[in-house]
Amino acid sequence: MSAVLSPYYDPGYEDAVRDGRASHRDTIGGMWEEHGTFQRDFLISQGLLPHHRLLDVGCGSFRAGVKLVPYLDPAHYYGIDLNASLLEMGYEREIEPLGLADRLPRENLAATGEFRAEGFGATFDFALAQSVFTHLPINHLRVALERLGPVMASGGIFFATYFEVPNDTITADPLIQQPGGVITYPDRDPYHMRVADLEHAAIGTQWRLVSAGGWGHPKAQQMARFQWK
Repeated sequence: MSAVLSPYYDPGYEDAVRDGRASHRDTIGGMWEEHGTFQRDFLISQGLLPHHRLLDVGCGSFRAGVKLVPYLDPAHYYGIDLNASLLEMGYEREIEPLGLADRLPRENLAATGEFRAEGFGATFDFALAQSVFTHLPINHLRVALERLGPVMASGGIFFATYFEVPNDTITADPLIQQPGGVITYPDRDPYHMRVADLEHAAIGTQWRLVSAGGWGHPKAQQMARFQWK
């Protein structure tokens, strides 16, 4: 995939993290403490309990992971990310210094750009994709739903953030998202979409879009909630 799709698919992006030209924290959007706490508290408010198994899709360097690993039972947090360097850097600079390695085995992590989690041999009660599909075209959401469905428990929930286009707004035009002032586009990163696009992405799967809308994100990302059969 080309860098035009999203900077996260640019090999130079991973190289910059690996050789220290890019911070493992700043590279994933900053606001490390605030966003990590925000994601953990949201998931708990939606019913996440310590015994549940959670898959963090696009986990990066564990901005949410450092908050969720201590909350969940040992080895119940799993993470996948496109960037192997971010995973490695996050584990060495965040997980290990916090004494969380015993609660997060390395085998619970995988570098993949194809949303594959079957290799873990686990079934997940919750999955979260924070700031993933805001950087990717809608068909990547469709692929994720198809790939993740078979590893979800019955009734499992997949949360995915997105930038929304209101029904009275032309999708083809750039849109300033408020709060935050992020400018989104239909055909380049950061991407926006309608709620109907989310529903359409689930066609042919056993996912059902339960809700979509605001969850208090400081940069106007909305939250879609999909439920597995």
